[in-house]
Amino acid sequence: MVKHASIVAHKHMREPRRGQALIEMALVLTVLLVIIFGGVAAIQAIGAHYTVNQAVRVAAHQAALRGSTGGLAYDRDYPLATAPGPVADAARIAFAGSVFVGPQHATIRAHCATQPCRRYSDITVTIHYQADVWTPIPGLTDIRVHRSATRAAEQDAQD
Repeated sequence: MVKHASIVAHKHMREPRRGQALIEMALVLTVLLVIIFGGVAAIQAIGAHYTVNQAVRVAAHQAALRGSTGGLAYDRDYPLATAPGPVADAARIAFAGSVFVGPQHATIRAHCATQPCRRYSDITVTIHYQADVWTPIPGLTDIRVHRSATRAAEQDAQD
C-alpha cells in the first residue's frame, strides 16, 4: 500500500512540470521577440536618421553651388519623389542608396535668405521624413525625421 501511494504522488509531481516548462518558454520567447523586434526598429530608425541627414547635406550643397533653390519654389513643401530640379535630384540620389528609407515618404523645402538669392546668402534645405516601422511594437508606430542644412550661396542665382 505504501508503494502505491508513492507512485501516485510521484505521478502527480510530473504533470505540473510540463506546464512549468511551457510557461517558462512562453515568457522567454516573449522577451526574445521584443528584443529582436526592438532591434530591427532601432536599426531602421538609425538608418533613416543617417540617410535623411546625408540627403539634406547633399541637397544644401547643390543649392549653394547653384546659388539658388534649384527649381524649388520659395518656401514651399514638395514631395521628394516628384520635386523638380537638381537640388531635389541630389536628395533623391542619397535616398536611392539606402535600404531604410524611400523618397515617397519625404518632403523637401528650400529657402533662400534673400529674394532673389545672392552670393553669400544663406540657403536652407529642409527634409521631413515619416514612415511606419517595419516591425509591430506597441507604442512605436512610425519614424519621423526632420533635418535642415544651411549653406552660403557661392554665386548669384542661376535658375
